Amino acid sequence: MTHETAFIKSTGGIKLYSQVWKPVQTPSCVICLVHGIGEHGSRYDAWATRFVANHMAVVAFDQRGHGQSQGLRGVIPSYNTLLDDIDFFIEQSEKLFPNIPIILYGHSMGGGEVLTHLHTRSGKYKAVISTSPWLIAQQSPPKFLIPIVQLLERLFPNLSLKTKLNADLLSHDQEVVENYKNDTLVHPWVSFRLFYQAYKAGYQLLNSTSTVNKPLLLMHGSADQITSHIASRQFAENAGQYCQFHLFDDAFHELHNDSCKDETFDLILAWIQKNVISPL
Repeated sequence: MTHETAFIKSTGGIKLYSQVWKPVQTPSCVICLVHGIGEHGSRYDAWATRFVANHMAVVAFDQRGHGQSQGLRGVIPSYNTLLDDIDFFIEQSEKLFPNIPIILYGHSMGGGEVLTHLHTRSGKYKAVISTSPWLIAQQSPPKFLIPIVQLLERLFPNLSLKTKLNADLLSHDQEVVENYKNDTLVHPWVSFRLFYQAYKAGYQLLNSTSTVNKPLLLMHGSADQITSHIASRQFAENAGQYCQFHLFDDAFHELHNDSCKDETFDLILAWIQKNVISPL
């Protein structure tokens, strides 16, 4: 296995930190990974290594305002800019691995982004994986306060507040929780613009009447107290025949870091084999 890192200029000239994990042989597919709010791509190193051991490549990038990438913490120009960054890294993945099928994989906020991308854009990827997506955040303000949040987003788009994310709810594994708490690249900030536009994107997905047109694996934990598994199920029920939904009993937010991680990985591998590597 090789692991390479670089800073690459994306939309607006901002430098985003990217990582590539790849097997020695030509990979069977490439996973383009989009992380969640406040975290960064390096938290997926062990997860990426498991895919590489199964002859797949992984490309990850720290989203703008996150990790080692440039940008004010938790601040974005617009939600569409996040989708532009995904487009950019899909293009980078195509250049690195020409003629190799690409899978777009997002977690939490990244999970919501990849679902929005699937619904609104025509990316050159073959399939999508979304885990614990931010369709509805469990700690969202009451609906009667949303017009005030919308006004603040217009007046003070870059003003940021702490997310108040409880790290103890990420995983049952205390080592994962402590590593998150002690990670200097993790940050707690979310701007009014990022929150409101992600909130709006989630409800647009839930209210959409269109079905997905590519294989989609959607997974959530029934004990997730950060994002709503009920919203994920609702989305899956409306997504059509290409969507496979799996609910992990008693699992917390980070399926790839929780007690169900082996089951999660095996399910993903089988799904990739069926839908990407050897489709009917």
